[in-house]
Amino acid sequence: MNDIEILLIGNPILNLLGYIFVILLIFNLLKVNYYNPIVALLLKIYKPISKILFLFPNQIINIIMISLVIKFLSLYVFAEGQVEILVLIAVAVIQILIAILRIIFYAVIGGVIISWVSPNSSNPFLQLIEEISHKALSPIRKYIPSAGGLDFSPLFILILVNILVAFLINLFISIA
Repeated sequence: MNDIEILLIGNPILNLLGYIFVILLIFNLLKVNYYNPIVALLLKIYKPISKILFLFPNQIINIIMISLVIKFLSLYVFAEGQVEILVLIAVAVIQILIAILRIIFYAVIGGVIISWVSPNSSNPFLQLIEEISHKALSPIRKYIPSAGGLDFSPLFILILVNILVAFLINLFISIA
């Protein structure tokens, strides 16, 4: 079973809502531009739900909890009560972590391609991809400087993300 199949397990509608919150979590963790129209739209989705399900004062923890609850409900509906609740919680956490890593993986690839093809684009989606890519790569760029104008930090983060995803898939298979 590959990571895409693992991510698709559960109720499709609840999965989509859960991934919206995972993307919002990435926006919060990386502190992306809140004036971007895409981020503003996701925040408009989040605000009413946060008022109903106000769990914690910290927005990041609140988003994590909401995405976990949504993912758990998706799995619970899919499993129809045949799987233990602790297993479903563990699977939900693993699926959310894999989704976060995959979004960062594809954002880094997209950021590299955008930097070659259309740097400093005015498209909000492309700006968001560039910003996620830049902020995900910045910790690695502190330790790995560019060599002769070539930036090798995307290569290292792609390898690291793939290693982490493989570990999480193995963990998922051992749990499920």
